[in-house]
Amino acid sequence: MQTGLLVPSTEIERETGFGNDQLRKWRQRYGFPLLSTSPDCAAGYSFETVGQLLAIKRFLEGGYRPSQVVGKSPMELACLRQAPADCVPDPGLSESTLKLIEMVKQSNVSGLRALLAKARATGTLTEFVLNTIVPLLKGLNTDWPRTEIEVYREHLCTSVIERCLHAEILSCKPKRGYPTILFAAVAGERHMLGLLMAEAALADQGANTISMGSHAPFNDVKLGVAACDADVIALSFSIAFAARRVRPALLRLRRLLPDHVEIWAGGAASAVVMRPPKGVRIFSEIQEPFGALRELSGRKRG
Repeated sequence: MQTGLLVPSTEIERETGFGNDQLRKWRQRYGFPLLSTSPDCAAGYSFETVGQLLAIKRFLEGGYRPSQVVGKSPMELACLRQAPADCVPDPGLSESTLKLIEMVKQSNVSGLRALLAKARATGTLTEFVLNTIVPLLKGLNTDWPRTEIEVYREHLCTSVIERCLHAEILSCKPKRGYPTILFAAVAGERHMLGLLMAEAALADQGANTISMGSHAPFNDVKLGVAACDADVIALSFSIAFAARRVRPALLRLRRLLPDHVEIWAGGAASAVVMRPPKGVRIFSEIQEPFGALRELSGRKRG
């Protein structure tokens, strides 16, 4: 809900993905984003500031550091978007990925769906995720600062991909003797696409996958694991999740769950956990859990 001409500070995380703790740290270090006060004395952020935060989020996802983009004016951010190609890492995009990106740039939803369906028909679901979805998202994140892919176009793309993956996951049949994996994004994490991609790949490998969705309270995750008799709880921590909260979240969940239930975590923010707690595995790539899945399946059958 927006009051006056401001987005309340209590809702800024829902609007931008950045929590108040993160924004407070940036305010101290970079002098941005500034808080304003509405006529009723409520603290909040202007629409222009929210727009800058959304742009900053895209740059961070594309590989920029906070010091390069936080506190920059809208004009400076616009100049970064128009930077020459040699200022941004070359993603080495394939012809098929370039066609998909062109559909996103044009907001051509039907064309995007058709190209995704064509790519899906050429191989397994795992190959579709690794060879089509991953390059597309990397291409968008790397290519965006030097082009004009607005946030709403990315949201359209995300929605199309999510619908496609949901349908594919429902068509997968678990293999006998394979573990049950519960997928969840804990409280404070609202980004689901990375977790959905991992679920699709693991479902294709034979796992019985169940999703609890985003922003799941810890106790609900505990109850969900018990209700589904899950062998694994899979989590994702995106770049928008405060890195300092990842390890405490893993430790808290580890204490709540039985020892035999494994915790698998991935996502950009999980990379900060150099020494995972006992019973927790950190994966940096979607295909990395495949070996762990086979290992766990062997133990269940044994």
